[in-house]
Amino acid sequence: MLLQKFVRLLDLDRKSHTLYQSCVFQLLAGEELHPSQLPILWTIAQTGRISQGQIAQILGVSRAAVAVSAKRMEKAGLVRREKERKDQRCTMVSLTPKGNGAAHRARACQESILARRLAGFTQEEILALLEFYERMNHNLEGYRRELEQRQEAAAPVRKKEAVC
Repeated sequence: MLLQKFVRLLDLDRKSHTLYQSCVFQLLAGEELHPSQLPILWTIAQTGRISQGQIAQILGVSRAAVAVSAKRMEKAGLVRREKERKDQRCTMVSLTPKGNGAAHRARACQESILARRLAGFTQEEILALLEFYERMNHNLEGYRRELEQRQEAAAPVRKKEAVC
C-alpha cells in the first residue's frame, strides 16, 4: 500500500514537472531561450559577471553543460563570454541588455505559472508546501553531496581544480 503511494507521488512529481516545462515552452516561444537555460540565466542575473565554473558549482551541473548552454546563449545574443585576464583558462559570463530583458520576461513567466499552479490554495497550504519543498531539497542536497563524495572516493586521485 505504501509502495503504491510512493509510486503515485513519483508519477505526480513527474507530471507536475512535465506540465510546468510545457507551460514554460509555450510562454517563452518567442524568446531565443530554452527552458533548460533559465537557471543559468537567473544565476548570471543574480550574480552579475561570473565564471562558467562558478555557475556549474552553484547549479550542481557539469562545467561542460554550462559551457554548451553559455555558447548557445552567446550566439542568441543573451550573454557575453570572455576569458579572464588573469587566468585565460577561466571564461567569464555576463548578461547583455537582450539577456537582461529575457531574464525579466522569463521571471514574469515563471511567476505567472506559479500563480496558476497555486490557484485555490490557502495561505496555510502554501506555507506548508514551502516547508515540504525546503525539507525535500535539504534531503536531496545531502544525498547529492553523499553521491559526489562516493564518486570522488572511487575516482583515481587527481589534482583539485580551482573553480573558474
